[in-house]
Amino acid sequence: MIVRPSPSPLDRRPTWPSGDPVTGRDEHPARWTTPDPDAVDWAEVERRGRRAGLLLPTLVIALGASRVLLTGDYAGLHGAAARWLLVAVVLLVLAAPAAAAVVPGLRARQDAAARMQHALRAHVDPGPGLRSRVDVLARRSLRLRWMGRTLPVLPLSVLVQADWESSAVVPAALVLLAAYCALAVWHHRQVAAAARWIAVPVGPVRPVPPVPWWEPWLGGRRLLALLVGYVLVVVAIVL
Repeated sequence: MIVRPSPSPLDRRPTWPSGDPVTGRDEHPARWTTPDPDAVDWAEVERRGRRAGLLLPTLVIALGASRVLLTGDYAGLHGAAARWLLVAVVLLVLAAPAAAAVVPGLRARQDAAARMQHALRAHVDPGPGLRSRVDVLARRSLRLRWMGRTLPVLPLSVLVQADWESSAVVPAALVLLAAYCALAVWHHRQVAAAARWIAVPVGPVRPVPPVPWWEPWLGGRRLLALLVGYVLVVVAIVL
């Protein structure tokens, strides 16, 4: 007969389904990785981030101009007012990278955003000053994953309103579809990178960043309830 020793109190501690002991933290220490942040050329990452800052104005121009050409309206305005509003929006979006080139504070924020985005996509450690901010970025990106389901519908809602007798409709429709395809690919990669970061966080074990009161409204049932309430209010006003 084999005599087994009685388990010690330490062996009676609660465990995760994997068998690892529960430490009382929300994080799972076995999942964390600690790559060397100095292995990344962050100066090059910041330079690429400044160049990528011009992609947003390009996307705004592509989506806005194609919508104006297809439907003649933009943000609820029609005709010349819609075109002038689009010009104002493009100038406002272009002002951000232009200001970052001359204002040190804005330049630092732009560089930090580039580091965070690269850390999330490449799954590398951005350093002690940005780890928690990347945690928040990943968490909020996952909350907004529902936007990927709406992206195929948005261009269709524009195309059904288009005046197909115009000669500019076909090129504008192609630009619109290309812009939404690029946005959908970016969103899919962002959500995939965020899911990977949440599953296997990078860097030393750290507390979970607090969730502000408004963040849960970015997705889930709360957002659905907000949208339903908005629709009911609009219907009540119209009727």
